[in-house]
Amino acid sequence: MGNGMSKKTESLVIGIGNEYRGDDAVGLYILRKLAGLAPGKCVLKESPGEAVHLINTWEGYRNVILVDAVRASSAAGTVHRIDAIRQKLPDNWVHHSAHTVSLPEAISLARTLRVMPDSLTIYGIEGTNFEPGSRISQVVKKAADDLIPEILARIESLK
Repeated sequence: MGNGMSKKTESLVIGIGNEYRGDDAVGLYILRKLAGLAPGKCVLKESPGEAVHLINTWEGYRNVILVDAVRASSAAGTVHRIDAIRQKLPDNWVHHSAHTVSLPEAISLARTLRVMPDSLTIYGIEGTNFEPGSRISQVVKKAADDLIPEILARIESLK
């Protein structure tokens, strides 16, 4: 951000996923729920999860929350919480969207380009079913519903 632009003060929530691949849709599911629960409290954007798209989406925002489905060898429905400014993403995270570049690579690229937000909180929900044409599994949907109040509290804490 070498052009002297000030960062946007509202928080940005990015839901990553593909609504036609089962549990991969969980980021979009949460984003759409937040649209009804937190109107005007934050900016909500959907993303397919591709690195350049993510960086272009969050560039200029001070606080970013990212929600995605992951497979990291935990039980389905497990929620992983990562402060991506201070913590490294686990090496065993596998993203099932058609991400051409992984989320860790996107973060590394954003650091190199100096377009990281001041805060980047990642919620990765352990998925189990990523079959094309399938719906979100009940265990992942329940985990998402249980996580929404925490995300709302995080949005409030960033103001």
